[in-house]
Amino acid sequence: AEAQMFVRLLALASLGSAAALTYRHEHASPRLSSAGARLWSLRGGATRAAGSGKPKRDEARLSLKFAAYVVAWAVVPTLLRVAYAYVTLPAAVPAPAPSLLQSLGYVSAPAASAPEALPLPQRWQVAVAAAWVANNLAVMVPGRYDSRRAMAAEKACAATANLFTPSGWAFAIWGPIFAGEWLMMLYLTNVPAAGAVGAAVAPGWVAALCAQAAWCAAFRPSVCGPGLLWVPAGLLATTGACLAVAHRALRAMACGPLTNALVRWPIALHFGWISAASLVNLNNWLARVRSPLPLKEAAASASVVAAVAAAAYVTATTRDPVFAAVIAWALAAVAADGAKSARGLVAEATLDRVRSVARVGCGAAVLLVCSLV
Repeated sequence: AEAQMFVRLLALASLGSAAALTYRHEHASPRLSSAGARLWSLRGGATRAAGSGKPKRDEARLSLKFAAYVVAWAVVPTLLRVAYAYVTLPAAVPAPAPSLLQSLGYVSAPAASAPEALPLPQRWQVAVAAAWVANNLAVMVPGRYDSRRAMAAEKACAATANLFTPSGWAFAIWGPIFAGEWLMMLYLTNVPAAGAVGAAVAPGWVAALCAQAAWCAAFRPSVCGPGLLWVPAGLLATTGACLAVAHRALRAMACGPLTNALVRWPIALHFGWISAASLVNLNNWLARVRSPLPLKEAAASASVVAAVAAAAYVTATTRDPVFAAVIAWALAAVAADGAKSARGLVAEATLDRVRSVARVGCGAAVLLVCSLV
C-alpha cells in the first residue's frame, strides 16, 4: 500500500514536471534551466582556473516564477491528498432511535459512529516542506563568492592560491542530491506509512537545510569579507553535523528498500558532500586571508586526513557505505583538479604533493566502501 500510494504521487509529480518542461520549451530563453543553474550555484568555495576568462553562461537568478514553482511542489500534493481524503470520507452513521428498553435504561443505546479525521499534515511535515522550499530559493539568490561573475572578476595571485579545490565535474553530485531530497520531501509529507521515519529524521534534516540556507546568505562579499569566511565554513560544518543527526536516527530504524532509496540515500549523499564542502570552504578562507604557503599545504593535507577519518567513523558506526563513497568522489575530484587555479603561481612540487595525498585519501575511502559492499 505504501509503494502504491507513492507511485500515484510520483505519477502526479511527473505530470506536473512534464507540463513545466513543456512550458519552458515553448518559452525557451538563453538562460540556464533552474536545475542546471542550481548545480552551478552551489560550488561552495571552489574557484575557477586561472585565465579561464569570463563565464559563458548567464548568472542564475531567483525569479518569482521559479519561487511559485518550488512552493507549488511543496504545497499542491498535500492539498490534493487532503482534498481527496475529504471527498472520499465515509459519512457518519447516525445512531438509531432508542427502543423502549433503551429509553428505560435496561439496554445500552448504541453510540453514533464518529467521523474519520482528515489526514492533515503534522508539524514536522510542515517544517520539512518549508525547509525544502527555503533551501531551494536560497541557493538561487545571486551574489555569492562562487557566482560566475565573482569568479570571473578574481585575479589569481600566489598569495590567494587555494590548494584544495575539486574539479568541476564533482559538483554534478548536486543533481542526485536535489532530486533525491525532492522525492524525499514528497514521500515524507504525503505517505502515512512514512510517518515514523519522517518524525525521526525531520529535526536534523530541517536544521541542516536552515544552516545551508544561512550559508547561502553568509557566503557573499557583501556579508562576509575574506577575514570572516570562517563563518560560512562553520555554517557548512553545522549543516554536516545536523545531517549526521538525521543519518544516525535513520540508521537506528528498520528501513525497507523504498525508505532506503527515498530517504537514506539522499541524506547520506548530502551528508558526505557537505562534509567535504566544509573542508573546501575552510581552505578557501585560508587562501583568501593570504595564509603562508606551508600552512595552506598543511591544511590541504589535513583536510584529506579529516575527510578519511570522518568516512571511517561513519562507516564503522552506521555501516553505511554511501558516506565513504561520496568522500572518495570528492577526493578524486581534488586529485583530478590538482589546484588548477594555482598553477603557475605555486611550485609544481607543492601541487604534486597535494595531489598525491588526495589520491591516497581517495584510495582509503574506496577501501572503506569495499569493506561493506
